[in-house]
Amino acid sequence: MAQVVLENVYKSFPPRKGEKLVVQNKFPQNDLDGSTLERQDQINILRRINLTIADGEFIVLVGPSGCGKSTLLRLIAGLEVMTGGNIWVDNRLINELPPKERDIAMVFQNYALYPHMTVYDNIAFGLRRRFSSQKTLKEDSKEDQTTWRENILVGLTRQLPPALRYISAKEQAVDRRVKDVAQLLQIESLLSRKPKQLSGGQRQRVALGRAIARNPQVFLMDEPLSNLDAKLRAETRSQIVKLQRQLGTTTIYVTHDQTEAMTMGDRIAIMSAGMIQQVAAPLELYNHPANCFVAQFIGSPPMNFIPIEFHAPLLVNHTHFRFTLPEVWASALQQYDGQTLILGIRPEHFSLSVPATKNLPVQIELVENLGNDIFLSVKTSNLDAPDAKTQSLQVRIPPDKIVRLGEQIWLSLIPEKLHFFDPETQLAIFPQSY
Repeated sequence: MAQVVLENVYKSFPPRKGEKLVVQNKFPQNDLDGSTLERQDQINILRRINLTIADGEFIVLVGPSGCGKSTLLRLIAGLEVMTGGNIWVDNRLINELPPKERDIAMVFQNYALYPHMTVYDNIAFGLRRRFSSQKTLKEDSKEDQTTWRENILVGLTRQLPPALRYISAKEQAVDRRVKDVAQLLQIESLLSRKPKQLSGGQRQRVALGRAIARNPQVFLMDEPLSNLDAKLRAETRSQIVKLQRQLGTTTIYVTHDQTEAMTMGDRIAIMSAGMIQQVAAPLELYNHPANCFVAQFIGSPPMNFIPIEFHAPLLVNHTHFRFTLPEVWASALQQYDGQTLILGIRPEHFSLSVPATKNLPVQIELVENLGNDIFLSVKTSNLDAPDAKTQSLQVRIPPDKIVRLGEQIWLSLIPEKLHFFDPETQLAIFPQSY
């Protein structure tokens, strides 16, 4: 177990021939030490990544494809070279260390099992190499010669029946560890099989077993469940969480699936365009998103955004509705008097209501009945001004509510569940009580 610290990490790639560079954001060109980290002639993948992961913590990196989360994982593992910054593991700077010396185990998306080896040998492979490396450093020349002979005997008899194999002390230690891990993952009956004889879920457990067997300081997991079906993914997800709690190993988990992120992580780091947007506990992200991107990315269906005009002290004005906010918003929104703001509201924070000035009239365009919930796709409508600009919204209602396609309904907004964002910076505005 170990604390992991990412300090001002940058990563850039040179463009391919003919590839055009697009500057997405403006950032300082120089780091604190004056070295050029973000260059206009490079494709900047990661920018200013600062993150501290506590000893034994399970943290999830989540974001859309191309946001840099897998690249960040590969930098920690040593499979990519940083453009700038520092990575510390257990107070040890690992920037220049090769992957084998970082004491980090990685589980890949495609399992990366050796197809010609049995499950037993796949799990034992890293252990044998590690033990051999440790003995080479510690033993004198006589012991080295003994180890060399033992390795030959082990290799020559490995394919023989178990009763005829030569078992060295090192191999006995490997055998105990492999069987302990197999029991932990409930794959004892699979040890003699090869990967082609396993299902997707079984292969994933073997990949996990190979990582667990080494007992590393840090686990890195790069979308390990993406190749599994929905049911198996849910089962394996819970198994990974239980294993991590049992082992207590610091774990960094990459996914694009917000359900995995919300249900697995102690904390979640939301990434976009190579930058960390917010790091917080799952419910903190859901209830208090730092900006529009986080608010829309976390939650299914995503948060709705409605442009409104704010008038001090507490009046919200829109083409289709008007209402007064709770007193807690007075000081936070005072500077925005007479300006346009973005009102954010999650689909479940609408409720079916009656015609009123404070309520929003909409027309139902799509009904998705999931049994435990009903999702509605609606568009705003105004009976007095049918030609007014419309907006599409997502609404979540209880399954006992009966609605019909094309029906005109009225929605009330729960005032305590509203979010506001600055239209220029996209940053959240929090009420005084927050």
